[in-house]
Amino acid sequence: MNTVNLSRRILCVGIVLSFIAACQTSKQRGWTAYDRGDFEGALESWRPLAEAGDADSQYLVGLIHDEGRGVPVDPRQAAIWYRMAAEQGHAPAQNNLGVLHFRGKGVPQSFDEAAQWYAKAAVQGFAPAQNNLGVLYLFGQAVPQDPGQAHSLIAKAALLGDGKAQRTLTSVERFRHRSQAEARPSLAAPPE
Repeated sequence: MNTVNLSRRILCVGIVLSFIAACQTSKQRGWTAYDRGDFEGALESWRPLAEAGDADSQYLVGLIHDEGRGVPVDPRQAAIWYRMAAEQGHAPAQNNLGVLHFRGKGVPQSFDEAAQWYAKAAVQGFAPAQNNLGVLYLFGQAVPQDPGQAHSLIAKAALLGDGKAQRTLTSVERFRHRSQAEARPSLAAPPE
């Protein structure tokens, strides 16, 4: 390898490492600001990274708009940023975009879209998406009604420590036990 090619490679590696270090510094500054309650400062740190294509930063900018932290609540802006991150495979963004579609906030209401985004995040093991998809299977919204699949997804999320899934699972199991008890013939009176 000649000296010119080696110099070019070293320069390229240096540029990439500088960019990575700058991203980490900006992200960290954003988190520091966020933790202090300086949501505008967090947004100021994360937005350039988000605009440069960083999926984590896109998700965080979406979250700030979704929750109205330092800015007015704006589900339309949240959906734009979530979608950018979601299309890169960011599971929390996929789940949150699904929630917006489920509720029809900032995007047209679509249980089909919600189910598709939940499914993408669920296969990555993201517990809130597993729970959300499980609920769709429980009620047959945009997916076939399948109590077994619903229970499986919700149970996976509950095992991962998702509190909402744990509460949902408790309700589903109570309902299943009640339904099974009602389906059994009574021993007190013979069937007619």
